[in-house]
This record gives sequence, C-alpha cells and structure tokens, in this order.
Amino acid sequence: MQKIQIKNFAAIKNAEIEVKNLLILIGEQASGKSTIAKLIYFFKSLRDDLFNQLYTDTKNEKFDTISDLIFPIRQKFYDFFGSTFHLPNFNIRFYYSVEKEKFLDLSLNNEKKLFAHFSENFLTKNFRSSSEQIRKILQKNIDATDIHEQLVNEQNKLKIAQRLSLLINELFESNHNHQLYIIEGRNATISYSSLFENYFFADIQNKLVEQSKLLTEESKLARSADEKTMNENLMLDFIKRVSKLKDIFKKFGNFEGLIESYIEDDKDKERLTIVKNFIEEILKGKYIIDQWGEKIIVNKETGEYVYLSNASSGQKESIRILQDLFMIILENQKVLRIIEEPEAHLFPIAQKQTIELLSLMLNGNSSNQLIITTHSPYVLTVINNLLFAHRVIDKNPEAAAKVNEIIPNKFHLDPNGFSAYSIGNTLIGGIYCENIFNLKTGLIKQSYLDTVSEMLGGDFNQLYEIHSQKFAK
Repeated sequence: MQKIQIKNFAAIKNAEIEVKNLLILIGEQASGKSTIAKLIYFFKSLRDDLFNQLYTDTKNEKFDTISDLIFPIRQKFYDFFGSTFHLPNFNIRFYYSVEKEKFLDLSLNNEKKLFAHFSENFLTKNFRSSSEQIRKILQKNIDATDIHEQLVNEQNKLKIAQRLSLLINELFESNHNHQLYIIEGRNATISYSSLFENYFFADIQNKLVEQSKLLTEESKLARSADEKTMNENLMLDFIKRVSKLKDIFKKFGNFEGLIESYIEDDKDKERLTIVKNFIEEILKGKYIIDQWGEKIIVNKETGEYVYLSNASSGQKESIRILQDLFMIILENQKVLRIIEEPEAHLFPIAQKQTIELLSLMLNGNSSNQLIITTHSPYVLTVINNLLFAHRVIDKNPEAAAKVNEIIPNKFHLDPNGFSAYSIGNTLIGGIYCENIFNLKTGLIKQSYLDTVSEMLGGDFNQLYEIHSQKFAK
C-alpha cells in the first residue's frame, strides 16, 4: 500500500491519505483537493523522470544521487509549485510502500530550499550497480552502416530500455506503463482548430524550455508562487496524449473502426462494443472524426451532426476522458489516471455512466490506479452502489445472478482497494481531512452521506415546518 502525509503545505494543515487502487477526494472548492492530487502525481511521476534521466545521459557512467535524483526533484518541485521562499516550513512524506517503510521526504532547509530525503532502504546497492551497467551499454556508440546491424542495434536498445524500466518500476514500487493527470478545463483541446492547437502546444513547450534554460535555481526559488507553471506542465502532457488519441481515431474514423481493426476475439468485441455504447449514451450521439474535424452524430437515421467544437459543455469536457479510457481498455494498459472532476457539466445519469466506465477500466488490470477529485455527492452515491454490489455477493454468493442483473459484476468495486477522504469539511463541521470509508461495512460512511444530505435538505425542512404550522392553524 502507498500513503501520503502532508503537514503545513498550501491550504493543507494536516492530511494523511492512503493511496489505493481507487482514491476519491471530495470537498469544497479551494479546500486543497487538487493540491493533494498533484502532490501524489508529483511523487508517482518521478519514476518517469528518472528513467529519462538515465536513458538519455551520455556523460556520467556512475549513478549519483545528487545529480540523478535530488537536483531533478528540486527543479520539478519548483516547476510544479513555484517559490518556496514565502512558505512556512512543511513536511511531505510519500510512502512508495508502507509495508517496506520505503519513502521520500520533502521539507525546507534553513535557506528555504527544498530538501529531499530518501529512506535508507530506497536506493539499494543492486539498483545502483544495475543502473550503472545499463547506462554504460546505452552510452556505447555503435556506428552501424548496414541496415541489418542498425535494426539489431535498435532492438538491443529496446531490450535495454525495458530492463531499465523494470528496474525503476521496482525502485518506485510501480507497475504502470503510462501515467497522466487529466486537469479540469479539458475542452481547451476542442474549442480551437488543429492548427491553433499545434501553435498552442508549441508555445507552451517553448515557454517551459526557455524558462528552464534561463532561470537559475535562485531565481526559480524567488519567483512568485502560483499554479500557472504546474498547470502548463500538466496541460502539455495532456495535449500530447490528446494529440496521440486524435491521430489514432483519425486512422479508423470512430470507435467501431477501432474495434473492428484491433479486435479479433468475439468476446472482446462484445466487451468493447458495450463500452462504445456507454460512451454514446454519455455523449448523446456517435463520435466520428474525418478530414473536416471531430463531430457527434446526434441522429443516426438522418446523419444530423454537430461539430465537437459546437457541442455542449458536458460533451466537450467528457470526450477526452472517454477516448482515453477506451484506448486503455482496448490495449489492456497498466495505467495511473488522476482526473479532476470527471462529472463536470454532466447530468447525474451521465455521471453514473462515466463512473461505471472508469470502474470498468480500473478492473481491467490489477495494476491500474485511479484518483478522482470531485464536488459531486452523486459520484459518491454511484461508487457506494458499486461497492455494495461487491459486498452483497461476497456475503451472499447465491445472490450473484440477481445482483448482476442490477449492476453487472464488471463494474463492481473491491473495498480492499478503495479509499475516500473528505477534504475541507468546514461547512459540515468535520475535521480537515476525514477518512469517509468504513472498511468493516465496505461502504462510504453513512454518517458522512447523511450529514451532506441533511445540509442540502436543511433549508427545505425549515421552510416545510413553517408551511405546516401555517396550515395547522
């Protein structure tokens, strides 16, 4: 199991959160949900940073903790969260494995610079020696002129890259082959033409590269602290993923084209067709992309359509999530996905269908991990139903058929891989970071759901009492 502990950072005074296969963070706006999610992503994505560092380094043969890990971690933190000069002392600890006591600590030193400290069992002798061996092989310059030798060269490089990936996965206790933070405001990838999107993408990339070149460590420390740079980094990664998704869909036209081209097994086709049908229900139409752009066919009989750029806010906010999870299921990928407000601009029924699809994606591979930030009580209710379906069958196996008629087992959520926290809680009188999951019942705590319901219904009850008194006279 993994866990994050945060003390005195931004809006977060004190939080301890278990990071399981599915983590839900619910709370008020400006309560710190996104900061917690971004901190988790920061720690989890260090794996990719170290891989790139070791794979591309052409100078250093020896593994050096300072230059290969500490300096990149410090720079990434400044790029994500800005200046630390103005911040009070904080401590953030991420357990890559609670059972092994394997963690990374972040805090400030006396000069207000970021200080990174690894647990003693983190960087083993085996990792150091193995990474150095791989590094030496990668740095060998083989000047191959024969096409066959070049191909062999590339194949060997791929094998070495796979060895390095496995080594770093073991270091960071991760099995993911792709990680992505899906920020709010996803419709930014839809509202503009492909040409503008390319310029937008290039502009962000150039700004980040130039900023990295020009700013010294001291000036990075001194610049104003806001989330602009962090969101630009996250948006850049997101645009890269969207660009790849759009290229794939352009080749096959739509979801049906992908299913027919990729899948041969009839059962797999049936499974992916169910996913496609769910997506069309959420979108209220059929998604296609052709030489004129992205469209949603709203009437299959007449062929009537709207361009995606003119579609509803809900359709634009959800399409990239839906395309992404479809490809994850199609390719059986092992992924980490952190999604801000997947329910944005969606009707409660569409929220339900979106959460069910995300659960299906999560259940597709035991290594998959999903973190959701949300404002929506509907999201909690849907998740509670999926947890309860699992519990009912667990306690009453003979009821499986009846339960599966109501909620198919492919959507059920295992409570052992679930955690949920309410962040903020000032409106409902709770503690700042409250674990709202009851492991004994396998459900989100009823007391929390009741408190939220009472808060929402409180005004109505008072008005109804006045109304009743009037008629009682």
